[in-house]
Amino acid sequence: MDSKNLRWFQEVCRLGSITKAASNLFITPQGLSKGIKNLEAELGVKLLERTPNGVLLTPYGESLSYHADILLSDYHDLMSEIDKLKQQERGLLRVCSAYGVFRILGVDFVLNFEKENPDTNLDYAEFPDEYVEKEVQEGNYEIGFAIGPVKVPELEVISLFSSPVSLLVYEGHPLAQKSSVKFSDLKEEALILESRAFKIHSLVKRSCHEAGFEPNIIFCTSGFSLCHKLTAQKRGISVIVDRISDDMSSQHLKRIPIEDSFSWEVKMICKDRAKNDRHVRKWKMYTEKYMSQMRGEVHRLEM
Repeated sequence: MDSKNLRWFQEVCRLGSITKAASNLFITPQGLSKGIKNLEAELGVKLLERTPNGVLLTPYGESLSYHADILLSDYHDLMSEIDKLKQQERGLLRVCSAYGVFRILGVDFVLNFEKENPDTNLDYAEFPDEYVEKEVQEGNYEIGFAIGPVKVPELEVISLFSSPVSLLVYEGHPLAQKSSVKFSDLKEEALILESRAFKIHSLVKRSCHEAGFEPNIIFCTSGFSLCHKLTAQKRGISVIVDRISDDMSSQHLKRIPIEDSFSWEVKMICKDRAKNDRHVRKWKMYTEKYMSQMRGEVHRLEM
């Protein structure tokens, strides 16, 4: 069955008019009528009855209309699966990541994978935290580096690493004299945070609620660099991820540990049915080896 004709039929059903449907589809009424006739010829039944007020569905048309969404959804899933198989044959691996993860892992993480796996064409992109799970779930990327918690049941989730978060304040701020703080100390403070598209936003709000108050968020950004900049301008204070902020230090800013804080957790995710693809397996093995080396280096530095 031609999916194009089926989509056209759906539009006629929705509007009850071939003329209106043709206008919406940017085709001629004659072309649309021909597509419907082809559909009727394929099925061997009449789908529509023309009336002075538009068109009416025959019982056969009503049955097809009922099943059309499922048929087109299955067709879309089939074509998507075929496209993925073609990409796998070409050695394409698509990886997406929450902002900040590649900054921590370093450019060599990507470059060394490409060097060690010349038969795999790597395509990677970065998104705000909340988008990563959706991109992997919808099949736009095979692998994702997401920020926890991840609550999508059909995804395989592998914990990679975590980072403490700290309070970022400017010189002269009353809290700058403290060696550590609690979330209760942030009551009524002007907070600069990443936007709702980032997990840290909801995690900070949750921690403030658990401390018994609604946080005073005066500005939301799309990146930690602006959190640093606005804090340095004394517009407010911020909660930042330590490992992302390691190379953003400033003599006019101070990071203060938060005693009752949460951790910023990085997870590697993929769809269950994609985890055995050979390029996905290579990426997972490479990542686990890389993470083991990183943990070893951190351990040596701490000794």
